[in-house]
Amino acid sequence: MKPNAILFVDIDETKITHYTYREPHFAAAKKMGLLCLTIARQGRPHTERLFADSDKVYLLESLSSESLHEMVLILQQTYHLRGIFCHAGHASASGQMGCIVAEICQKIGLPHAPSSSIAACNNKFLMRQALQKKGIRSIRYALCHSEKALREQAELIGYPVMVKPPFGAGSAFIKKCHNWPELQSYYRVFTAHYQHSAFTDFLGNIQTYATHEGVEYINQPGQSLLLEEYIDGIEGTVECVSTQVFVHPVLINEKLILTEKQNTVLENLLISPPVSFTATEQEQIRHYAIACIQAVGLKNAIAHLEFRMTADGPVVIEINPRLGGLFVNSAFRDLAGLDPYQLYLAILLQEKEIDSQIKQGQQRAMAAQQHYAMIALYPQNSGYFQGIDNIEYIKQNPCVIECLSQSAGCFINAETEEHYLLRCWAKVHDATHARALHDEILAHVKPIIVPVS
Repeated sequence: MKPNAILFVDIDETKITHYTYREPHFAAAKKMGLLCLTIARQGRPHTERLFADSDKVYLLESLSSESLHEMVLILQQTYHLRGIFCHAGHASASGQMGCIVAEICQKIGLPHAPSSSIAACNNKFLMRQALQKKGIRSIRYALCHSEKALREQAELIGYPVMVKPPFGAGSAFIKKCHNWPELQSYYRVFTAHYQHSAFTDFLGNIQTYATHEGVEYINQPGQSLLLEEYIDGIEGTVECVSTQVFVHPVLINEKLILTEKQNTVLENLLISPPVSFTATEQEQIRHYAIACIQAVGLKNAIAHLEFRMTADGPVVIEINPRLGGLFVNSAFRDLAGLDPYQLYLAILLQEKEIDSQIKQGQQRAMAAQQHYAMIALYPQNSGYFQGIDNIEYIKQNPCVIECLSQSAGCFINAETEEHYLLRCWAKVHDATHARALHDEILAHVKPIIVPVS
């Protein structure tokens, strides 16, 4: 009898990992009695990471759709592959791996999110189109490829405008522009420096697609930008679980402190459950999140949806076809009583009663009285990160449940992307307590950054 196994396609090749994703899923899989297999690119750096927790690692010359599909067919001769997955929000030089993996799963009959829905989530222009087609509340937007187009479309949308790459992650190159000189200056910085970003891989690859009116667009990484009408309101997130049939909005988080840097927007402090949204507004948010995820067609996935609550109701900022960052995993655990890694595997394995389990977690989260805070410490200036001074001070705080810091020794750009130098998950009484704890961290815990000479 062939042993049961899951397969992960790993494309995170940078010195400092962009995300911790394979490892916790493999830990959950081993508890379920599954073997853990990894496919990665031959010749990539840092292969020791892969061998540390994989039962078997396969290095391929190419991670094309054809080579992956061929390898999967070979593996099926030895293993009963129960699921294939990757970090669906990560594009790379090999293309959108989430879409490639989804297409392979469809070919061999394994449950997965549809390729088209992953593409619509990762490309914010396609997401806006999907919402528009379904009549879901959205905003004015335009995809631009030149200074001339940016200026013309910004005048039509009206200032202030938000500008960002249509693909992206790590809040790289996101800016609120109040006038044309600001927007023009931003575009010149973006085109000159995007290749130097730690998140260049996330900017996707060249793609051609058409609007509902038949107008063709080409997405050119490092040149194409999405302009959006500015959304005024309190910002938050909805952590959703989508099965084959239902969309469950399990958690709502509220962003208490946001910081606008030169070319990025940082999330400094979040609280869950939210404190500013009434019960009626939270119900609105849940219904809206369901409508948005159904509009893009996302199934068999955990999704991280960001929104702002306006005078007319919630308006989506983005939908990510994967588990949220910071401590969203801990929020699932402590507020909903759910292990998101085990949960995602259970969805891929189509386990029975999964919807019932998620509903119970959602009800538990909705009834929660204890508040939790996610706190992030970012660099104030660019340079080489050497560690955190006085980190023990915050680790010894009785409110802090978890505290993680970034690995030292890497160069960080403080103005164009987010870098979680330190992040904490803590119990708090309310928003006032959360803000006080955040301020305490800033006062006593300092990142050590050596500027470039």
